[in-house]
Amino acid sequence: MSTLMAWIFDKVINVLIPTNPSDDIDYFQVIKENVKQVAGDYIDQHNMDQLEVYKTDLGYLLQRYYESPVDSTTYPDKNIVANSLSTSIVANRYLVEAGERPESMIIHFSDIASIHILILKDAAETYSSPDVISRWWVDLNDQLAHYIDHGRRLQDDVVDWRNDMMSCDYNEGNKYDTWTVTDQVAQVVDVCTQVHNTHSCDDHCQAYQITMNREVSLFVWDYMGKSLREWEILKIKTSQMAARVTA
Repeated sequence: MSTLMAWIFDKVINVLIPTNPSDDIDYFQVIKENVKQVAGDYIDQHNMDQLEVYKTDLGYLLQRYYESPVDSTTYPDKNIVANSLSTSIVANRYLVEAGERPESMIIHFSDIASIHILILKDAAETYSSPDVISRWWVDLNDQLAHYIDHGRRLQDDVVDWRNDMMSCDYNEGNKYDTWTVTDQVAQVVDVCTQVHNTHSCDDHCQAYQITMNREVSLFVWDYMGKSLREWEILKIKTSQMAARVTA
């Protein structure tokens, strides 16, 4: 394992199971606050609570993998622990992929997927040599396909959902007309009033929606898009490696 990879593992493990209580930032509370930027109070609290329980189990499994030897006849080696970790994540990822409010789980999904990919990539590289290509490349390739597909759909769904949570109403009066934007997520009711039969508020709804979509797109890019791009780049390599394994 490279120095950089070891540093990444150490950081992730310390977030999931901090060794020093003073370092125990509330990981899920931080995520929840970030998610509120795009989902407001529309949070899948049940699945978040379940994930908080699973976080500790995942942390200990990750620590076991980090500390396990590459080869051993006495202790579980990285190959065995990687299999346990991968099986565990696949069994529990429904919490981030099949919730009632998937838009509120976008950061959780990205984090869990990134941890899974990290493990599989390290195992694939650890058990490969110039003469032998590990079958972990096949597993990594398959899981990348899954996460890329779900991630793309989740990106689109978040944007569509956010737009569906906004409405615009026009009310024509004798002296004044109004355009009213109602944003259920941001809890905003924004009214533009114009003199009857004038057009000063014609772009009121469109302007609000453009600004909102810009903010949502930036959020999705920061928390999902960047990861997706890295996965897609990695997928090019894993497809080639997996093809060599199965050839």
